[in-house]
Amino acid sequence: MREAELIEQIQSIFARTGKANLVVPNGDDGAVFTSEKQVVACADVAVEGVHFKPEWSSLFEVGRKITAANLADICAMGGWPNFLLVTVVLPEKYLSGALDLAKGIAFEADLVGAQVIGGDLSTGAELSISITALGETTKPLLRSGAVVGDSVYISSLPGFSAAGLYLLSNEKKIDSEIATRAIAQHKSPTIDYEKYRSSYEKLNCAIDISDGLVSDAGHIAKASGVRIDLDSKVLRTSELQQIDDARYLDWVLNGGEDHALFGTSSEDVAGFIRIGKIISGSGVTLDGNEIAAGGFTHSWR
Repeated sequence: MREAELIEQIQSIFARTGKANLVVPNGDDGAVFTSEKQVVACADVAVEGVHFKPEWSSLFEVGRKITAANLADICAMGGWPNFLLVTVVLPEKYLSGALDLAKGIAFEADLVGAQVIGGDLSTGAELSISITALGETTKPLLRSGAVVGDSVYISSLPGFSAAGLYLLSNEKKIDSEIATRAIAQHKSPTIDYEKYRSSYEKLNCAIDISDGLVSDAGHIAKASGVRIDLDSKVLRTSELQQIDDARYLDWVLNGGEDHALFGTSSEDVAGFIRIGKIISGSGVTLDGNEIAAGGFTHSWR
């Protein structure tokens, strides 16, 4: 199959009627759109063997996963996603699944009404997908907005993706709804985007929990010049305890890729869980005791 033929088939999957502010859609050297609001832009990449394993996940699930990571970042800025640019390095062995990958991207994008408006396609040794997301906001939510006296909220307790990774890596067979949900969350996270949007007016700051609760909370603590004290009693209510009583709290504190929305507010946030408070100081503590971040980070030797 030639590149032009594959691109034509992929474009048909991403084809939509278009948004009112989309002046030039996919098909030219670049797309053109207008905006009267502040534009939010972010990018994320998923690499075979690092962010996903084809022996575990279908290409449809991989497409959903990388798309969700980008949409969650836009939402964590208090924005709403509008457009996506998708770049794929596609080895020949995955050619038959290229359209499934595109369908996964389109499926997740449709959940928020976002539209793929371009990108690039190349061959290579390993499957790699990079997405740039563009959204709009009237009031960006920054990491520097937390103030002493705020309560700390999260859209849902994290750790499910980490538990799913543990189950898949160790070939653990646990016949339970919680284990099934954990594996599914690792393959392609399910995000309640509308819950995020409903919280914007009340949140003072926000961050996407992608590298681990303690690690990402630390970014807010540093940017805001405060201490975040987490409540272990709430975190210990996680259903993941049913999978492994010895590991579940570490999954909650340090597991990544759940893409829960973490933020602070001076008032109750409907649908969110209160997991701590903002106090004077620096760093992140658990019940007042210092705790080191153990979340995921890339490294080079």
